[in-house]
Amino acid sequence: MKITIITPVYNGEIMIKSCIDSVLNQTYQNIEYIIMDANSKDATIDIIKQYPQEKIKLISEKDKGSCDALNKGIALATGDVVCFLCADDMYAHKDVIKKVAETFNSDQKIDIVYSDIVYVNKDKIEKVERYWKSSPFKKGMYSKGWLPPHTSLFIKREALKKYGTFNINFKFASDVDLSFRLFEIHQLKSFYIPEVLVKMRSGGVSNSSIKNMYKSLKDCYDVFKSHNIKWPIMYIFRTIIYRANHVIKSYKVKNV
Repeated sequence: MKITIITPVYNGEIMIKSCIDSVLNQTYQNIEYIIMDANSKDATIDIIKQYPQEKIKLISEKDKGSCDALNKGIALATGDVVCFLCADDMYAHKDVIKKVAETFNSDQKIDIVYSDIVYVNKDKIEKVERYWKSSPFKKGMYSKGWLPPHTSLFIKREALKKYGTFNINFKFASDVDLSFRLFEIHQLKSFYIPEVLVKMRSGGVSNSSIKNMYKSLKDCYDVFKSHNIKWPIMYIFRTIIYRANHVIKSYKVKNV
């Protein structure tokens, strides 16, 4: 089984090295690694080119945002499974891809594998700031504010070809739209690995300010309205509670 990892990046000279290292240090070897660079103006490209070029497929061109870059990467992917690792994220250990591949191989009907993640300090990645604990999916859970961490999603490429990729019209909630379609609407078979597979640096766009948090929730509302869902307001309310519970639980986390 080949697994394609796609990393979108723009001016990521500070964090791109730890991201690439976490991919190239994986014990699982059948990996296709695609980096979609949006014409970075800093030293990002120079850093990427320091690595063996046979290990990385680098595309550097203008895009319409990270999800547009991910869609371009998906179009180039040749792996059986596709996953997304942003430039400021990294895999939690060297056997992440091996564990994911073994999970898919254990049941050919599985279309999606996902896990827990942790948010770490952007400057001190050993310091955990928040634990995103997920759970096995059951139909109807989105109406209660449930959402899998998108950076932990491993999705069969055939499923993406059949049911669509990221809708870039939802700038702050394209991941919500994608996972909602795959999990809730089409009810693809998923498997939850109850452990941390990805470390994500704090300070993402949707959480970088109150204004962006509002835009994120507004986009979520628009996602569900676009699917003619009758409970978008209830989703927003429950999402706020769901996220608040995550933050409260995070205070109990010391490290991973």
